[in-house]
Amino acid sequence: MHQSSSQTDSDTEEVPERTSLTRMVVESVVALAIAVILFRTFEAEGYMISTGSMAPSLLGYHKQVTCPRCHYSFSYGVAYDDSVSGNRFQASQGEDEGSFSQSGEYATCPNCNTNSIDLSHVPRNEGDQLLVFKHAYYLKPPQRWEVVVFQNPIKPTQAYVKRVVGLPGENVQVKGGDLYIDGEIQRKDLKTQQAVRLLVYDDQYQPQNDDFFQPRFVPVEEEEEEGEQAGGWESHEHGFVHTADQENPLQESRWSWVKYQHWIRQGGHHQSHVSLKEWPAEVDEPEPVIGVVHYDAQKQELNCHGALAPEECQRWLSQTDDDEFRYAMTLLYEKSHVAPVVDTYAYNSGVENQEASPVHDFLFECQLQVSGREGAFAIEMFDGQHRFRTLIDFQQQQVSLWVDDQKQPLRTERLQGEFRSGPVRLEMSVMDRQVLCAANGKLLYQPLLFSESSAPRKEILEPVRFGCKGARLQVTGLKLFRDIHYTRGKGLHGVEEPYELDERSYFVLGDNSPVSLDSRSWADGKVDHKYLLGKPFLVHLPSRQGEVKFGNHIGHIRIPDFSRIRYIH
Repeated sequence: MHQSSSQTDSDTEEVPERTSLTRMVVESVVALAIAVILFRTFEAEGYMISTGSMAPSLLGYHKQVTCPRCHYSFSYGVAYDDSVSGNRFQASQGEDEGSFSQSGEYATCPNCNTNSIDLSHVPRNEGDQLLVFKHAYYLKPPQRWEVVVFQNPIKPTQAYVKRVVGLPGENVQVKGGDLYIDGEIQRKDLKTQQAVRLLVYDDQYQPQNDDFFQPRFVPVEEEEEEGEQAGGWESHEHGFVHTADQENPLQESRWSWVKYQHWIRQGGHHQSHVSLKEWPAEVDEPEPVIGVVHYDAQKQELNCHGALAPEECQRWLSQTDDDEFRYAMTLLYEKSHVAPVVDTYAYNSGVENQEASPVHDFLFECQLQVSGREGAFAIEMFDGQHRFRTLIDFQQQQVSLWVDDQKQPLRTERLQGEFRSGPVRLEMSVMDRQVLCAANGKLLYQPLLFSESSAPRKEILEPVRFGCKGARLQVTGLKLFRDIHYTRGKGLHGVEEPYELDERSYFVLGDNSPVSLDSRSWADGKVDHKYLLGKPFLVHLPSRQGEVKFGNHIGHIRIPDFSRIRYIH
């Protein structure tokens, strides 16, 4: 028996990888087919998404794009039909939900801000196909933040998928990008935040051989923070390493930080300014209307609207040898490329006539590998009004939450051994006026809820930073996400004033808020319970375009994309 087993193991090792892969694909297809049959037996139905109102969590017809600079892969929405059909919610306007116009065949990378990515040769993918439990709401009504499929009462064959935000009997309002129910802001738990979050930057996908690109995670220079320095941090593949300096006790007692700055290549509507005593006489005065550069003689400030282009900066510098002017213009160029994060969607075409709004709700994620039990690590996030610092003390084996300059922490908990073996996935979020922090999906302390201030929020150029004091550790997998920022839509319901729901109706919104036609914009803002078709729980047959060669001709066929099969949250 032992000899036979050994022979089997040896034979297995000699099987080519292609055979193993083929077998895995065949088994997956068979298992999926059986699962679909069983689900349909128990009244599960399949629906395909055609529009982009729930992107990027659920995709309509789209093109899968790979950025030529950073190689990050993202989805770009395309029209699913040349015709536009009305529906009962928007029949008077003659628009179909999600039928937003496309601006040609060019996209912008959401990760490194590369624009004008040519899509003319990128094949189109069909939308996600969902398995929907049709009898779910006979057992339990939908909950807030739950994705639902419901029926168009005028066209019974037409179904929509949205996220429930308002429940029967409630007063719903979208205000400042957030959701309010009966006057109270609605906060998402960590699981819901993970389901709706939108990527701002993934440090794993940094552009290569690109001298123009500036890293977004950078060590803080010593002069930027009194008493704190960048010493100890070394750039590492896909992250940073902090090494304790046993020979320098002073450094061991100080915090050293790495900050995120939202560097962009071009565009933006933000304002940057630097001091300049006077405009040189030999330099042409900038046009006040068409130029991005403007000089305010009264304030003695040099201003810039959006990111200053390199050629524009060079044009100004070439006109004078004035050292003060050249220094100010160079500094303005650098500052102008650090912008606030706004609610743009790489999925959208960019012609939806939506004015991009700065966002204040973020989630930071990293992988933390700690060596030893000395020192401390911290994550600090800024929401435009308050600074929240999660402090993890490895020596004291405790975690605490500090706010602004308060002398005492608002949360203190014991560490439960999360950091003793292997890397830990850390997540900290400041969303919906709530602070969460988790290690491997488990909250480290009770959520902190804080109220809205009467003072307006500041623009956020550096939403997060992480720091270390006296510890040996490695930080990788750096990612920054933002929350959904709900827009006005057409502003018919639940925007200017609360919208009251009856005892059988729901208020629904799309995750892709700028282009989604939903309860904000329909002639009738509510969805009656009787039109609910069921609860989608699985993306069961996502597809991608496979390349097929016929001689010199290259074609594409639709093939399953098993990597994107997932449960819906």
